[in-house]
Amino acid sequence: TVAAIAAGPSLMSRESYTAIQLFLVITGAAYGVFLAAHSRTTHVGLERAYSAHLEELSQRLRNMAYRDAVTGLYNHRYFREQLSHELERSARYGQPLSMILMDMNNFKEINDRYGHFMGDKFLGLVGEVIDRQIRASDVGARYGGDEFVIVLPNTLPEEAALTGEKLVAAVASCAAMTATGETVELGVSYGVASFPSDAKTAGELIQQADVRLYAAKAQRKDGRRKRSPAA
Repeated sequence: TVAAIAAGPSLMSRESYTAIQLFLVITGAAYGVFLAAHSRTTHVGLERAYSAHLEELSQRLRNMAYRDAVTGLYNHRYFREQLSHELERSARYGQPLSMILMDMNNFKEINDRYGHFMGDKFLGLVGEVIDRQIRASDVGARYGGDEFVIVLPNTLPEEAALTGEKLVAAVASCAAMTATGETVELGVSYGVASFPSDAKTAGELIQQADVRLYAAKAQRKDGRRKRSPAA
């Protein structure tokens, strides 16, 4: 048959020869389509895998850009962006917004006594407490140094104060130990400010929370002096 095909239509009818030629052409074309489709499927799979890898890498880079390495919370940059965003949304929908500014008590003394490595460890403990205690809609961040900030959307001042007290209790009860096994008592103080009752802008909100934070710290120090044996 092969010889007949090679010899052309002289050894078989023209119709049979044409049919066989057509069959060979169609078979070859189908095989070509199969190879192309297989190659395209493989290529699409590689493209999807590469795209997923790029997305994962992009997410890691975003986390690095917006996360504080010591506490695991968001950093100051992310906090400012989210505070502006939440203020705009609160103003648009007429919802309250509160903010807690918090810092650690006697952190300088802790650093001086136990060193900066242990100081960073205790900052990380406080960051973990904040992350566990706040809502998914809240934004917990390291403001700077030993200061922390929490943005609480759709939250009234008295509700924010309750959250602040809950955080004070949670930090006080966390197990903070040095490398030598010495227990360290951690504490925090906080100030609350709310939109629109206390402030209309992000700067005013931060300033008011800062004033109330330092008032709380002064009150705590006064109370400690009054409770001392010399009082």
